[in-house]
Amino acid sequence: MKITKRTHINAPVATVFSWLEDNDRLRQWIPNLIEDEALIETPERVGSRFRQVYLENGKRMEMTGEITEFVENERMRVDITGNMFDLDVEYTVLAITDSKTELTQNTEIQFKGIMRLFAPIMSLMSKFSSQDPQAEAHEKLKTMAEAEYQAGI
Repeated sequence: MKITKRTHINAPVATVFSWLEDNDRLRQWIPNLIEDEALIETPERVGSRFRQVYLENGKRMEMTGEITEFVENERMRVDITGNMFDLDVEYTVLAITDSKTELTQNTEIQFKGIMRLFAPIMSLMSKFSSQDPQAEAHEKLKTMAEAEYQAGI
């Protein structure tokens, strides 16, 4: 299942990108993310590995990931592996003006095991659902990045 989300943020590229690459900041805008721990850090960021824990419906879901692409203030891609599915997430930031950025998130979800049988149903349900976790996350990130920029931090 593939999902693309674009958001315009009234803040410079560097401000927006800092919200994507900072582990402490991720917990502030990614829904249900309760732990984000670096396991291996590399100077060039590619190859860095991390562990994340999400709280979904009262249950802890642990996932591990690796940064597979990293161009500061331009693009970051991560592969994340869990028990029920794997994620390939690519973030790109593009300066529209000096103080306005377009954030694009492309996510590909590969379901595993029995979850593969439900993938077509889940894809259809996500199209008609009133809940959009990606939109919610982008709205939080937008609010925080814009507030930081306006405050001059």
